[in-house]
This record gives sequence, C-alpha cells and structure tokens, in this order.
Amino acid sequence: MTNLFLFLHLLGAFCFFAGGAVVGVLQLAAMRQERPSQIHALLRLAPFGAALVGTGALLTLGFGIALAEHEGLGLSPAWIQAALGLWVAAMALGALGGRTARHARHRAQNLAAEGDVPSPELRSMVAARGPLWASYASFALLLAIVVLMIWQPGSTSLAVPRWVQAKISAVAPLAYVPTRLPSSYAFSQYTIDARGHFHLTFRQPSAGTRELVFTVSNTRTCPTHPLYYDGRIAFGDVVAFASHNAIEQFAWTCRDGVTIEASSPVIRNVFDDVTGNVLMTLVAYAKPIG
Repeated sequence: MTNLFLFLHLLGAFCFFAGGAVVGVLQLAAMRQERPSQIHALLRLAPFGAALVGTGALLTLGFGIALAEHEGLGLSPAWIQAALGLWVAAMALGALGGRTARHARHRAQNLAAEGDVPSPELRSMVAARGPLWASYASFALLLAIVVLMIWQPGSTSLAVPRWVQAKISAVAPLAYVPTRLPSSYAFSQYTIDARGHFHLTFRQPSAGTRELVFTVSNTRTCPTHPLYYDGRIAFGDVVAFASHNAIEQFAWTCRDGVTIEASSPVIRNVFDDVTGNVLMTLVAYAKPIG
C-alpha cells in the first residue's frame, strides 16, 4: 500500500505540474498574438491543462494524506500542515489567474465571430499583470511544497533519544528501537532487566495514562506465522501481526531471532490501535541500534 499510495501521489504531482506548464505556455503564447481568432485558438486548449491541474490536485491531496496516515505520521507534523496550507493557497491563486484567462477566452471567441479585429481590451485581459503574477505565485508555492516533501523539516527527531539507545546497546546485543511514533505520542521512560530485555514507554500527554509499551526479547520461539491474529500487514520484507484480548492490544514481529512487541490497553472495548495499524507500524519500523 505504501508503494501504491506513493505512486498515485507522485502521479498527481506530475499531472499538476504538467497541467500548469500547459496553461502557462498557452497564455504566454496568446500574449504574443494580435487577432482574437489566434488568441482563442490557443486559450481554448487551456481547459485541458486546467483539467490536468485539477486531477493532479485531487491525487496529490488525497493520496498524500492516505500515505501520511498509512505511514503512521498523520497530519500532526509541522511540515505536513505547512504543505497543506501552501496547497490551499496555491489552489486559490491558481483559480484567480485561471478566471481571467477564462474570461479572455470567451471574449476572444466573440470578437473572432464579429470580424476578428485586434482589440486592445482583449490584449489587456490576456496580459493582465495581477492574474499573471497570481499564476506565477501558485507555481512557486507548488515548488515550495515539493521542497517540504523532500526536506521534511523536523521529521528527523528521534523516537527514542540517543542517550537511551546508548544505555540499551550497552547491555542488549540485539537491540531494536522504534523509528516512528503515532501522532501526539512521545518517549516517556525505559527499563532494562538483567537479561538484556528492555521496555520503552511512550505516552500521549493529552490522554492522561494512555501509553504504548515497546519490548524486545531474544527468544527462540518467535511466532512468525501465528494461527490466530486480528491483523497482518507487510512493510517491505517485514511482516507484523496484531491481536487483542479483553484488556490489552498487542502487535509483534520477528527479526533475526528477536521478538519485537508493542502493546496498549483496551479502553471502553475499543481496539483502535489494532484496527488502525498503530501497534503494527510501531514494531514493523523498528531498526537495530547503530
């Protein structure tokens, strides 16, 4: 699903930029023409570019959000919120620029039918600076969104602090820690027992005692293909499973003979951390320390 969402998201971005380029080239070419018939011949192709822009806008937004949710990021990271804000602004500016071009197209069609005489009014509509700069600004905002998607500022913060990782690696020869946390969760505390098994606790401050517990143990009875489970999901070559009972939700995966587990309490008979892939994402994206 990650690859599918990413492909459709990138396809939308391609449609977006391709449509914007088509509309921009047609408008610049129309500005060089004198006769209304010539201007109309160019601008009547602009709706095809606008359709590409609209399709790309929907694909990038819909599948971008789906990808963020699937990857366990949600909409809380600041760079995602900034990208959404820029997306809304780019749409508004693009609509402003496109409205004037649409009026110019209709005016050119009427003038062409009335004798096809060059019109200063039409020329001023096609070359209007305000809508033209609005279109340029919309394109610039799209480029800014691409920069945010690649750079992802602030997303490099560690799910588990380095000093905690150092403590764990000193006593645990095969140590995995999560690299992605559900929205609004943050590292809270850790414990390590004499056998090198460790527990990491992540809490959601706004939810009081709500917490996720991440554990790693070195065991030879790693249940890679359990008979009973509520959910199963694959992240690359890693397969994670999830289940629940009356009081607990839990997920697990096995890598290199190590069992990686995560759990959370059942509250009011709701199993969102299982059905929403929260716990499975936590264990599937665990990485070895170092």
